This record gives sequence, structure tokens and C-alpha cells, in this order.
Amino acid sequence: MNILVIRFAQLIESYFFLMKILTIKTFLMSFIDFASPRRCEICGVYLGESERQHEFICEDCFDKFPPPIPSELIFDRIKKFYPGEKIIDNAYSLFPATEKSDIMELIHSMKYRGFSRIGKELGFELGKLINVNPNKIYDLIIPVPIHHARLRERGFNQSELISNGIANALDIPTGFDIIKRARYTQTQTQLTAQERKKNVEDVFVPKKVSINLSGKNLLLVDDVFTTGSTLYHCAKCLKEMGASQIDTATLVFVGS
Repeated sequence: MNILVIRFAQLIESYFFLMKILTIKTFLMSFIDFASPRRCEICGVYLGESERQHEFICEDCFDKFPPPIPSELIFDRIKKFYPGEKIIDNAYSLFPATEKSDIMELIHSMKYRGFSRIGKELGFELGKLINVNPNKIYDLIIPVPIHHARLRERGFNQSELISNGIANALDIPTGFDIIKRARYTQTQTQLTAQERKKNVEDVFVPKKVSINLSGKNLLLVDDVFTTGSTLYHCAKCLKEMGASQIDTATLVFVGS
């Protein structure tokens, strides 16, 4: 009997401790919202304190985004710049966009303004798109790596954030320690198509020589697809490590 009383008292104590923590959390969230109100990154409308599907995007703006681009159009871009060996087996992209579009503003907010949660939220949406094809089974989700110097500058790898969102949607493990960048490269943003190809050529290498991907089906993840150069060379490295099939997934497909 004494054991039951002690256990009951412990449960009551745990309950009140939890309520105290939740009260403090609610107060802090209210204070943060008062000091720096959450607003939509696109239209600026106040988002309020309540739980939302998207923390930095209002539903009106999200619903106005264009539908996903067909995989065939992504492959046309890949074949245009890499007409030889087929390295990538399938490709997904959540939104088509232009460089000056609202969607690209979201990407910039994620990468350069510290709104890292955008990557995970949109990654989850990308995962739901991929899940439309339930027969496709992946062994690992692999984010395109960034150089350790850029990781120090930015504080995170946006492709890892997106991968985490996809992993939550698909319940598939991630592989963050499979490949790395062998050298620091110039950002692709201002480069021409040919410069992009040269910039990432032979830049991806196995993180450990002992890693064997034989027979593995992989989903390779990045934020933006422009010429496909980064994804192509990353996928080429994974194929050389023994991967069986490699599909790619990006948040944005830039251009027409």
C-alpha cells in the first residue's frame, strides 16, 4: 500500500511539474510573439500564436503556389546538360519558380535569414509529394553536403533540414555521413551553366572509403534545381560507391 501511495505522489508531482513547464513555455511563446510577431514571409500578414501547419507562411500564400512540375520536364533539363550516361533515375520538385519569385524568397529566408524551420516544413510537403508513388522504396535519404567552412558560416545545411522533413513524411532514415565536399566551391547562384558544371566537377567524395552502398536505392535531396549540376555530380559519386538507383528531390525547379 505504501508503495502505491508513494507512486501516486510521484505521479502528482510529475503532473504539476509538467504543467509548470507548459505554462512557462506558453508565456515565453507569447512574449516572443509580442516582441517579434510571426508574420508570413511572403505577404507579411500576422500569423498569430496558435499552432499552424506552416510556421512562416500563411495558408493563403501557400495555396497560391503553383503545382509540382512533372518529372519529365526535370529530366529534359538533365539530358540537356548531361546527355551521356544516365545517373539519375527519377526526379521530384515541389514548386516551379523563377529567380525573383515568392518561393525563392522563402528559400533565401531559410538559407540566409536563419528561418531554418522552413526547410523542414517544406521538406515534409515534398515528402507527401513523393509518397504519391508508394511503390518506390528508398533505403536512405541523403542530403547534398555543404563544405565544413560554409557550414560554420551558415550554421546548418539546408539540404539536411529538407531531408529531415521528407524523412518524417516517409519514415525513412537519413544518411548525413555518406559523402562530403572535398573542396570549398564558389556558390552556384551567379554562375553560368558551363561554370556550374565545372564548379562541382569531382567535388563529392565518400566520407569514408569503407562505405558500401551496393544495391541501395537512394533519395538525394537539395534545395534548388537549376541546371542539375550539383545533383548530377553528387549522384555520380553515389553510383561509384555502389548505389543501385538514385532519385532526386528538390523544393524548387528554377526556370521554364
